Amino acid sequence: MPREVGKMNIWVEWWRRTNTNGGSHAQMSKNITIHKPDPKDIQRRFFDKHEDAVDFTKRKNTEGYHAVVKQDRSK
Repeated sequence: MPREVGKMNIWVEWWRRTNTNGGSHAQMSKNITIHKPDPKDIQRRFFDKHEDAVDFTKRKNTEGYHAVVKQDRSK
């Protein structure tokens, strides 16, 4: 009997990006660091398919948010 594969939980976390830099990327003297906000400001949405999560992440990034796809393995 084949072993049952655990279902993967997939979700996107996003929050509003704060614009702390001035000028263009060519004028920056140091790398930009991403600071996670207060946990109450982080929004989450769960997905069945990884592709749908990636599409949603791209949309959120173009809307001015920092969005990341997260996943785990659950049994």
